Amino acid sequence: MAGNDTSLAKKMKKKKIKKARISTLMSISFLPSVFTLLNLFLGYQALIHIVGPRPNFKIAIYFITASVIMDGFDGTIARLTRTESDFGVQLDSLVDAVTFGLVTSMLALKWGFQSGFAQLGSIIAFVFLSAGLIRLARFNVFKEAQVVPANIFIGLPIPIGALAVCSVVLLFDGQPPPQPSHVSVPIFTFYVLLVSLLMISNIRYRTVKKFVLKNSLKTLFLLALIIACLVIFPDTTIPLLTFAYVLSPLFFLALNRRGRANGTVAAERPAGAPGEESKSKA
Repeated sequence: MAGNDTSLAKKMKKKKIKKARISTLMSISFLPSVFTLLNLFLGYQALIHIVGPRPNFKIAIYFITASVIMDGFDGTIARLTRTESDFGVQLDSLVDAVTFGLVTSMLALKWGFQSGFAQLGSIIAFVFLSAGLIRLARFNVFKEAQVVPANIFIGLPIPIGALAVCSVVLLFDGQPPPQPSHVSVPIFTFYVLLVSLLMISNIRYRTVKKFVLKNSLKTLFLLALIIACLVIFPDTTIPLLTFAYVLSPLFFLALNRRGRANGTVAAERPAGAPGEESKSKA
């Protein structure tokens, strides 16, 4: 027995621990990464229009909206071409942190608090930025551990959180709110904090990344309609789509409760006596 143990120990010492190759870890999916960097460029342009000498918040919001579209394209293309990589995931998270975290927090600060309460605005903007980065870190951890279904987001995704802030600015046509010291600052402060809380909450949001296109023609028509509305009526379409997604868990919750109620009623309904059906037909 001792000889067997000694030989087994020698065999185990001879085995080399396999380490991941640097070339494998650094494998880059070219086409998805192009869209990711385009997302970063659009966010960079939005930041210029926010902090520049002549701020144009409306143009900045259009750039952020385009960044959200690019953010959806890079992941979709990676899945369709089967070129997903760890490097692409990390690059996408870093770009999202800049475009939807940093740039949007600067938008909230410069638009909502530029006429007063600058210190309060810096705190609120930092809270939004922190919540967005926490949201991204948690998403990466959940994705690597594969503990969440692929069609579910835990917490409001940071791109939608960015659009939620942008939507309020669009409702004012990109102009700073009137009388910021009376009503608008407390309301906007509460709103940004609420969006931040939704991003780090455990509320479940649906995703269409893994959606199976059973009716591709209808889906294509709907997508074309949404794109047309975004191009022609962006100031209305962006807030409508954003608020609809933010409130979507309430819709699915009501739908599930209705389905459970119908199932309970069907289960509690007494079965008809034998021959009762034949009498009713007669």
